[in-house]
Amino acid sequence: MQKPYSVFSKHIHSGFEKIETPFNFYDLDLLRKTIEVTLQESSKYNYHVHYALKANANDRILEIIQKAGLGADCVSGNEVRKAVETGFSKDKIVFAGVGKSDAEINYALDAGIFCFNCESRQEIEVINELAGNKNLVAQIALRVNPGVDAKTHHYITTGLEENKFGINAWEFDELLDLIPAFTNIKLTGLHFHIGSQIRDLKPFRSLCLKVNEYYEKVKLR
Repeated sequence: MQKPYSVFSKHIHSGFEKIETPFNFYDLDLLRKTIEVTLQESSKYNYHVHYALKANANDRILEIIQKAGLGADCVSGNEVRKAVETGFSKDKIVFAGVGKSDAEINYALDAGIFCFNCESRQEIEVINELAGNKNLVAQIALRVNPGVDAKTHHYITTGLEENKFGINAWEFDELLDLIPAFTNIKLTGLHFHIGSQIRDLKPFRSLCLKVNEYYEKVKLR
């Protein structure tokens, strides 16, 4: 029974051997070191890093991450609530994800989060209406489906037109034309996600080129 613990031998108290399995062990020292390196590298380019709560929403882990100054990337109303309750700065909370309910959007509006990442024209219309009911202006980013093949498992790819996520290229320009008519939203950015477990950097290069194309379109408006 000793072998499963050998990897963590210098970190784990011998009393762990008496704990019934399975159980979760989090190396908080390693987490802090990872955050430190992340902040060092991102600060070189004036990037701001947001932690995805879907990865792990353990309260202690979230407390360490938010105290380090990272933002929160949320894909559900409960994740937004969790970010608020664990102390993340409201101007560093982003609400992404499909199928946001009116109740979730209203909570995020009342909480004063930084931005909604929007998947469609219909979602923008709903946020505009709900923000208008509160005399608020909601900041949004457009999640664009860039048509980039992540070369990963087809069940976890998200950046192709056949996938259900984001605004397609053929509807992007028309949506940009419509946005000025939505008086209770403000376009503040673009959002892209092409998949998970990507081992090759080539899809990211292709994505960056696409991002530049879409950015130029927005900048010219």
